[in-house]
Amino acid sequence: MSYNRIDNPRLAELAIKQLKESILIGKYQPGQRIPPESDLVKAFGVSRVIVREAIRDLEKSGLLKVMRGPKGGAVVQPMRHNAVTSVLRDILSMGRAKVSDIMEVRLDVEPVVEGLAADRATDQDIQDLRNNLLSMPEAPGDEYVSWNVEFHRLIAKASHNPMYNILVNILMDFTEEMVLRLKPTERVLHEPHWHPDILERIESRDVEGARRVFRDHLQEIIPTFKELERTQSGILFH
Repeated sequence: MSYNRIDNPRLAELAIKQLKESILIGKYQPGQRIPPESDLVKAFGVSRVIVREAIRDLEKSGLLKVMRGPKGGAVVQPMRHNAVTSVLRDILSMGRAKVSDIMEVRLDVEPVVEGLAADRATDQDIQDLRNNLLSMPEAPGDEYVSWNVEFHRLIAKASHNPMYNILVNILMDFTEEMVLRLKPTERVLHEPHWHPDILERIESRDVEGARRVFRDHLQEIIPTFKELERTQSGILFH
């Protein structure tokens, strides 16, 4: 991909735009290095400072990772939700988001994703969900919370919709952080039958049943979260 010289006061912003476009259209694949700084300085017709600022911005957004050393450079990263989570966390912190806000969004989104999983899950998706259930930690705690959340991440993956997959993973990041911060007494927030019931609907390709069961599952845990919100201020990000 050829780059255009930049003759504009917003030099870094325009450099970022061109670099980002070259990544998003697939000129550079995950794991590949973008051109070295010296080449970009010549291509853009800007200073090394501007190029470095552009690379730092793309690294912050999760598109690049700067590797140090003689064989280093800026390497394109695979698509991840983590960078979006980080940005949203800052925004939600300013808005003082509450537990109830997160659960409200989950109640709208996750039953739809569950229905898609019931319709689209592959044999491997179903096996991954089974393996998750079989790997349940013996006692409540941080590991149990991560295991529980992972089940929801796997359902999002089984929906085979990349937008929903990213959105649910972001919601799960927030939920995991929420549970670990609010620290319910035993950190077990719902009855153990829910996840097997959900998987059963996926295996039987029961789309409407999957949506219904998942909604019931979330509605059961909402009162617990609201009680935690009432007793522990309920601010998730601060």
